[in-house]
Amino acid sequence: MARFRCRACGQEGEFTYDPTRHECPRCGSAGVQFALGVDEMPEELIDRTVQALSQAEPLDDHPTDED
Repeated sequence: MARFRCRACGQEGEFTYDPTRHECPRCGSAGVQFALGVDEMPEELIDRTVQALSQAEPLDDHPTDED
């Protein structure tokens, strides 16, 4: 089960994640934060996330092992 929190109505809870629906199940607001386990993420989203992280530039205020 995925966790969610709505910024509009404050509702928090669990639900079965549906990648085609991105609104609060209580009030319908699109201002919702999701917390998904990797096992609940669609494969395409995992692939895009890994790709984005591998291409990200390090922050100047957070030195890496290479610095």
